[in-house]
Amino acid sequence: MIRLPLPYFCSYFVQMDHRVFGSGTVMIDAVTLDFLSQAARNSEHDWLQENRGQLALARSNLVEFAARLIADAGAVDSRIRDANPDPRKCLSPSMPKGYGAITFRVSPLKNAAATYFVKLAPQGSFSGGGALIPPPRLARILMQTIASHTGKWRAIVEGPEFRKYFPNGLSDGRDMTSKGYVKNHDALDFFNLRHFGACRTIPDDLLISAHLVEEIVRSFVAARPLVDYINRSTTRLA
Repeated sequence: MIRLPLPYFCSYFVQMDHRVFGSGTVMIDAVTLDFLSQAARNSEHDWLQENRGQLALARSNLVEFAARLIADAGAVDSRIRDANPDPRKCLSPSMPKGYGAITFRVSPLKNAAATYFVKLAPQGSFSGGGALIPPPRLARILMQTIASHTGKWRAIVEGPEFRKYFPNGLSDGRDMTSKGYVKNHDALDFFNLRHFGACRTIPDDLLISAHLVEEIVRSFVAARPLVDYINRSTTRLA
């Protein structure tokens, strides 16, 4: 099996070792998590109207949290800081559904399918990077690249650092067809993936911890080789 040299991954973690996390740390408020928990159980329009004030407070908290992530993650991948100047635009309008979703682009190119992402929800949080349900056109381009450069792909998704932070590998969802590829191709197990994202679970007790930002940034660092591989593949269309 071809593996990337360890420094390919470790150079990013060395940068993190010289960062000081926790100074002025922005945390997820307990009231934000309480709102998300209630919103997941109350989808009625009337309930949302009655709790618009709590929604505004929770959204403000997550925008502030996104800004802190941009600052800290941008120290190890400056593209995050450059491509996301407004943290408000990184937050999806999903909070009334019971979860907060934050996405960080790393390129202004339209075809850059891979991003870093965070989902915040009681008993359902994760962070990482990659392409979650890329458009079919870009997914086909990515699969063609994997077919042509299988060794580099496997070196990333089967490498020790990647497996350490993402023990479940890529998120599943095998809804895409592998029709048209050689049946015994070495990368056939990846051709019918619907998701090309690496997700690291965030336990609930970490959500209100001062170490949350650091752990999320570490998941971004571990996912960066995957993010770069995908975007190098899909931006060839640009």
